[in-house]
Amino acid sequence: MAEYERKQYVESLCKKLSGRQNFFKKVNTTHASYIVAYNIAKNNKALSDGEFVKQCMLQVCDVLCPDKKNNFQTVSLSRKTVTSRIEAIGKNLTSQLESKIGQFKFCSIPMDESTDINDTAQIVLFIRGVDENFEITEELACMRSLKGNYKGM
Repeated sequence: MAEYERKQYVESLCKKLSGRQNFFKKVNTTHASYIVAYNIAKNNKALSDGEFVKQCMLQVCDVLCPDKKNNFQTVSLSRKTVTSRIEAIGKNLTSQLESKIGQFKFCSIPMDESTDINDTAQIVLFIRGVDENFEITEELACMRSLKGNYKGM
């Protein structure tokens, strides 16, 4: 192989490597945005808080690891992205629960009613089931506000 051909071959390998490295950076930044979106939803924060979190991350990055700042800048945490990440997490959890429900040998749907701090009645439905290994699963199925005045009997 001539020297010119070797240089071209090395250059093509470097381009392939760079493309693969960029792919893994995208995977890591996507994973990072899912982590932030999950924590925003879990802590009942505003969807726009993702942008605030990103600003904080970039400022911390300036102090701790300025050479990695570009990685943090590519993490998408806009309101739209956080919304779609939370929706995707919700769909995934729903499909996991549906899969588990299919394995139940016995199940029940208990419900409870209480009032929130605004004196609005809330009804909560749970799914409780036992599979063939006697593993018990209990998950919140839904929560709905009740309209009007309700009194216990």
